[in-house]
Amino acid sequence: MTAKIQYEDIDLYHYTSLASLFAILQNETIRLTDYRFLNDTQELSYATHWLKALLQPMAENEFVQKLLTAIENIEQGKVERLKGIGEDLPYLQWNMCDLNYYILSLSQNYDDLAMWRMYAKDGCSIKFDSQKLNEFLYSLRDDNLKNGFINLIKGPVSYNAGQDMDTVIKLWLVLHNEQMIYDDVLQYCLRIKSPDFSFEHEYRFGIPFEDQYLGEKATKEFTLVGNTIRPQLELKKFPVADVIEEITISPFVTSELTKIGLQELLKSKNMSPDIVKQSSIKIR
Repeated sequence: MTAKIQYEDIDLYHYTSLASLFAILQNETIRLTDYRFLNDTQELSYATHWLKALLQPMAENEFVQKLLTAIENIEQGKVERLKGIGEDLPYLQWNMCDLNYYILSLSQNYDDLAMWRMYAKDGCSIKFDSQKLNEFLYSLRDDNLKNGFINLIKGPVSYNAGQDMDTVIKLWLVLHNEQMIYDDVLQYCLRIKSPDFSFEHEYRFGIPFEDQYLGEKATKEFTLVGNTIRPQLELKKFPVADVIEEITISPFVTSELTKIGLQELLKSKNMSPDIVKQSSIKIR
């Protein structure tokens, strides 16, 4: 019997609109957003800019040159990785793949006024069971390993790139792991943000995704936000009853009917209505 993997037990909150919560519950799906359409206009580029500036003086080093090439390709949505070939994909071969990077942004802050104002003033925060969320996302990866699905990008976001980047580069140079260059760079760069966003205490999951994975379990969808159409990756059969532990309604939403309606929806999904809370923040 294969032992069950135990993931880090961590409180994770998704600040979102009530419309998004309704879609998650009603459709039993979860959406990740194309990184280019997140609120931080320096997503990915903030980290790659720092990396290139530190690596360029060492460009004569062959491994450093490979790192710089990988960074340039990743900025263009291209990642080199092993993929199966042949009948039933029995052999592996390196391929340069065109990818989109989709992100699920969470916070480690509970009932946080700055997060309410920025992301869910008229919405809610959803507390996820970190074990069940990991199991769901890794199952998607495992189903596509033979197609070249690289590791999930996950972990807390760092807002101190200038302080820890030298250490990271030194580690890469010591390990000299050419086969993991793209994975290492992508994992690192998509978990670095400007200190301007440090109030978020973000924890994120990211999926580098190719269109070939689209099917019964994942579809490419679009949502209109203001005057911008955002590409999103919608994951199907999201086990809402297992993953959602608690729902907190924004302090700016004061109608009792919001809570009552949400509780009725939960009951229709065989979920406890008691998981719905009102923010403890008192504000008018």
